Amino acid sequence: MSPQSPTTRRHGMDFSFMLGVAATAGFYAMVFFTPLRNTMLYTYTTEHAVEYVIVALFCWGLMDVLMKVIAFPKESLALRQEWLPQRNGREPIENAQAMLDRVRSQPQWMQDTKVAKRLVAALSFVTEKGTADDYREHVQYLADLDDENSHASYGLIRFVAGVSPVLGFLGTVIHFGTALSGISFDDLVERLPGVVSEMGSAFNTTTCALAAAMTMMFALFVCERIERGIVHAIDRLIERELLNRFEIKDPSILPFLSVVQSANQEALASIGATLKGQIEIWGRTLDALFQRFDQRQQHELQSWQAALDVLQQRHEAYDNNLEERLHQSLVMVDDKQEQHLSFIHTAVAKAVDVRNDFAGLARSLETIARGEGKLAETQAVLSDNLRVIRETQQIDEALHGLTAAIHLLTTRHSVPGTRGAAAA
Repeated sequence: MSPQSPTTRRHGMDFSFMLGVAATAGFYAMVFFTPLRNTMLYTYTTEHAVEYVIVALFCWGLMDVLMKVIAFPKESLALRQEWLPQRNGREPIENAQAMLDRVRSQPQWMQDTKVAKRLVAALSFVTEKGTADDYREHVQYLADLDDENSHASYGLIRFVAGVSPVLGFLGTVIHFGTALSGISFDDLVERLPGVVSEMGSAFNTTTCALAAAMTMMFALFVCERIERGIVHAIDRLIERELLNRFEIKDPSILPFLSVVQSANQEALASIGATLKGQIEIWGRTLDALFQRFDQRQQHELQSWQAALDVLQQRHEAYDNNLEERLHQSLVMVDDKQEQHLSFIHTAVAKAVDVRNDFAGLARSLETIARGEGKLAETQAVLSDNLRVIRETQQIDEALHGLTAAIHLLTTRHSVPGTRGAAAA
């Protein structure tokens, strides 16, 4: 199946031809009925019938170029579309129909693109043949056919680019022939301005033809390069998504495969029935197991409840015992505290007695200090008296007086000394 049929190409050329005729008519209407009449464009395109042909062919080719340029964005957008599901190894041939339906479910403007037509052609081969044999060769054939169609679609532009210089030379030759026909040597001087004018018109025709040819060649180069890139992108897409996607079956083993498939279906049916019965048995077994598990769980729940009751009773008994022990400890602490307070009071009383004893001792010491002062005075007086006695030679009387004084002092200080000794 061709991605682009000859009928499609013919309709495309017919449409571009009608556009070219309209463009030619519009161009000459603009040249003749606008200020462009006084420009060089008028001179180069209206002096000879060949120039009209060149302009008409140029407009036709230009419309064909514009149609191709308008189709390029659509082709680029189609290449970014997710046409097929994600592949996961080799797939059975039956999946090709689902992929084909997915491609055909796209909008019509997407189905008219080159990539959609290539996918449809590749998937249709698999679905119609029912096998992936010779699939690689068919994909390569489609790529070559698409490349040939792409090259053939630029036939009009190549024709315009190739025939325009020939038409230019033809117009030049016609102009030269018109200028030089019927001229003689005698009339050369008189007809020389006309000959020169005709020769200028001849070169104008060549200039118009060469300009049209160069424009067409440049448009051909750009458009063909862009379209070749699109075709190569489609080739890479087909190679990545479809080349090794489907399983390949040998036709010679298809009868054996059908037998194996029927046996496999019977085995699957038998396995399904066995599995269904086994599932029923497992269901009954699991129900019984769940019932026993529920009974066991109820028994364990009762055991745990009894254990918790015993634990609660022991905990309450322990709390009561702990409370009683705490009460006894508090009573003992109170007794100890009272004994400690009585001991503190006794110690305080003893401390007060000690303080009173120290006060008496301090008074006794003070009294002794005062007595020692008077004794020193007495010793000084005695020293003076001894010196006087020594001078007067009355030593005996002095000794008797000193003895009496000592007895007097002893009598005065006997009572305070005894109190101080008793306090100590």
